[in-house]
Amino acid sequence: MNTNVKLLGMTVMLSMTFAACSNDEVVERNHHDAPISFTTRVMTRATETKLENLHTFRVYADADGYDEMFIAGDTARKSENGSTYILQNAQDENYFWPSDVDKIRFWAYGPAGCDDKNDNIDIVPNITAGGQTFGDFTPIVEMVNGGKAHKDFVVAYTEAKRSETSGMAVKLDFKHALSQIVVNATCGAGRNVSIKGAWLMNAHGSGILAFNPAKADDGEGLKYKNYMEWKYADKARSNYGVVSTTPENLDQTKRSLISNQNSLMLIPQKIESQQITKASTVANYNGAYILLLCRVEVVHPGAVHKEEGEESNPAADAEEPKTHTHQLFPVNTSGELDTKEYGYTCVPIALDWQPGVKYAYNLEFCGKNSGAGIYPPNGVETIPGLPTTGEGLTIVDRPSGKNPGELVLDAPITFEVSVGGWEPVDDEDKNNGENNQDTPMN
Repeated sequence: MNTNVKLLGMTVMLSMTFAACSNDEVVERNHHDAPISFTTRVMTRATETKLENLHTFRVYADADGYDEMFIAGDTARKSENGSTYILQNAQDENYFWPSDVDKIRFWAYGPAGCDDKNDNIDIVPNITAGGQTFGDFTPIVEMVNGGKAHKDFVVAYTEAKRSETSGMAVKLDFKHALSQIVVNATCGAGRNVSIKGAWLMNAHGSGILAFNPAKADDGEGLKYKNYMEWKYADKARSNYGVVSTTPENLDQTKRSLISNQNSLMLIPQKIESQQITKASTVANYNGAYILLLCRVEVVHPGAVHKEEGEESNPAADAEEPKTHTHQLFPVNTSGELDTKEYGYTCVPIALDWQPGVKYAYNLEFCGKNSGAGIYPPNGVETIPGLPTTGEGLTIVDRPSGKNPGELVLDAPITFEVSVGGWEPVDDEDKNNGENNQDTPMN
């Protein structure tokens, strides 16, 4: 290490922004030497990292002329006025910029270094001058409460020159490293759809995050994403979702199944859609899909169906109920409506998630051109964490003669993917932070 280092009498301070974060945040940019200021509104969902709840983060730095990291994982803490973060070493001593060094490369991540260790993101950094990675990062697998226990985490990278750094305050633009996922649903008129649970199946459950500035100009937009590049750990796919204590009864207004309160914070990934076939089993099917435990009913006018040629009796008809209901799914051999019965249906999807982007899957049951999905792979009902038949719940098996991939009713579920909320995906989205893609189901 360079031993001839002279220290400037200025504390290195870290101010930060969340570049292109949620539309819930208002960012005020001060064009003078004062730090950037923020006003932020608290949102109730899986723990999203924002300025107001990021109290500490870890910092690494590589300085020209040093054989070792100049800063190796020390903590930056928010100042009393909340506008800057003060970087100190393990002895609570401030860092100073070496007088014979002009350029320092900074890496940072958080939340980390918190007084309560439970507030830290659970990830192992390996930050050196030769390479920078985080991993394996594994979001908590939760089949009942969705992403309620998930934590967002943010990363930053910058090269700072002393000659261009006013007041030794280094600007770090943190960006979200994960993707946020929600699932919403509606149903068409004349149908009742009750949802007992919703899950996102076969996602990559572990990943290694690396900084890769070498690919900044290769068209992948990594510079825009703070040079982040995810690679998947060689582990089994994971499932995440929600069980509703009280069933969600759909109508023509969008209802949240996996909502802002339990939205998933998952590893960005790419998984192509695959066809579910008669031979598909949980063990051999690697495509991603949304799994739903539901009941579908149709509402008809009158107390009963009139037989052909049967004459109406206005007086009697006036005393009858105005509608009656048939159970369409799951198939009930008795022909009677049983509000305890539910069955599994699914929607295969292709995953193409980017860091810092929120994806909302908006499903439509039994609409003008949609149905109730397809039968999922064999063995899905035995997946650990999914509900089982018990008091108040009967899970009906797939009827004999029906196979995985076949329609539950007369059409698949259609859906659109709403993209935005954190960062727009491309230039044409940046005006409104959202891009809707109509996606047909196969």
